Amino acid sequence: MVIVDNNILSSLAKAEALELLEKCFEKVQTTPEVIHEFRDESIIGFNFVQRIEDVKTYSKTTNRWLVIISLNREENKLKDKLAEEETGISHTDAECLSVALERDEILLTDDSKMGEIAIDKGIDVYDLETILLMSAKKRIVSDKEEGKKVIEKIEKKDYYIFSGSFLDNFLSELEDS
Repeated sequence: MVIVDNNILSSLAKAEALELLEKCFEKVQTTPEVIHEFRDESIIGFNFVQRIEDVKTYSKTTNRWLVIISLNREENKLKDKLAEEETGISHTDAECLSVALERDEILLTDDSKMGEIAIDKGIDVYDLETILLMSAKKRIVSDKEEGKKVIEKIEKKDYYIFSGSFLDNFLSELEDS
């Protein structure tokens, strides 16, 4: 199971590739604060926000797969402590960190500060490049042409800059299929 942050959700939603999360991970969860960030007036109405709305659920009994979890008392206490003690992170970051730490979940984020704190606290962190490479290894992205399309969409729609070593590894993994 994983906890996903808003930056991973928005990157994949903009590229119309949210399904990679569902296919890469058995259970994908996020926090209420992450979803709240997609309600900002400056982004409401954008297609990528609607794509996230279309897959989120507060109930595990629907066919939607992005489960919005409730924090328990300990997670809320830890969130408040992290938000107070750790400089450079938001309440949303603190919420994701507290849940990942308390539930021993993998954290999906491209936020370098949050990732650094998570790693220091013993939380496994996967960034977007790791998720995409995983999708190639699991043959979710099935060939080089599809892989290039996903990369191009993320670069164009989210202004993402992939490392050269990642691109080489990703495309090489797809060549082997």
